Amino acid sequence: MSDRDKTIWVHHAHGLRIVADFQISEGQAVRCDGEVHRSRAGDVVLRKVSAKRLPIPTRGEWNVRNSGGISVALGHYGTLLHSYCGSAALIPPDVVDVENAEILVSRGKSISTTRFNHTILHAFIPQILALRDEVVLHSTSVIIDGRCYLFAGDSGMGKSTLAAGFARLGHTIFSEDIARLEFAHQRRPVAFPSYPGVRLRGNSFLLPADLRTNEVGRFGLPKFRVNAETSIAQELPTPVHAIFFLRLGTTLRPKIVRLSPMQAIKPYLKASFLLAFPKATRARIAFAQTVKLASAIPAFSLSYKRSAPHFGELLETLVESAKRV
Repeated sequence: MSDRDKTIWVHHAHGLRIVADFQISEGQAVRCDGEVHRSRAGDVVLRKVSAKRLPIPTRGEWNVRNSGGISVALGHYGTLLHSYCGSAALIPPDVVDVENAEILVSRGKSISTTRFNHTILHAFIPQILALRDEVVLHSTSVIIDGRCYLFAGDSGMGKSTLAAGFARLGHTIFSEDIARLEFAHQRRPVAFPSYPGVRLRGNSFLLPADLRTNEVGRFGLPKFRVNAETSIAQELPTPVHAIFFLRLGTTLRPKIVRLSPMQAIKPYLKASFLLAFPKATRARIAFAQTVKLASAIPAFSLSYKRSAPHFGELLETLVESAKRV
């Protein structure tokens, strides 16, 4: 089959285009024929292949083993990302310098299409963008009164729950899990929208009663997508007004503490996608990136005790606190 006969899917996210020979359900896809599609500088180009097409790393080539569910191998072939679910992505060498180089992705055995898509968008894409010198954070971004606020933290810290709550109040959710930032010429970096909707675990108190369950599910990851009706891909990037690093607290009333740039460096490191870099250069890149972020964005520690009956009050307090920043 010639390139002209192929079906190409163009997905819009992070202010970029993710171009693939398959559809990614979360990515607001547009279908076009191969003869119509034209690649652009900055596109992330994906091609799905059999796992047999990907290299098998030697023991010494593994750079990272199962950190956050991702293992990374480095070799003459480039960078190989391997997910806990068995899916993988091969990034060619010099990905920063090779425009529109194809990234090969393979689907793990017995993995659903939804899980495969999730792995691509929320694990592989951030690592790919980081290798291209992009700034990417594990963070929710919310627009409140025209200002963008980031809520960063590890999985399970409540980013998606807060995002769903803010959406119920009518605020725009720019990103629910992955936020790409760009410094450009602004004093503060701007955030780009990512994928529509918010993913919630089955036991979330924000789900309708008929969907709620105590079963964790395979891999214990979110399975329900809510508030996905609004397309945000074409919205303009927005300057980041502040970032809140989430922590579990002991009081119902949220505790918000301003962090100095030095105090913000460590949580920025935890929120960054830097695993795909060689160990020899990772520390230098991480330090330079996080110092720049800490100097540009006011940072706060946000801790609170989760309580379904008090969730509405929590959101109102956070909105008022954000406006005063």
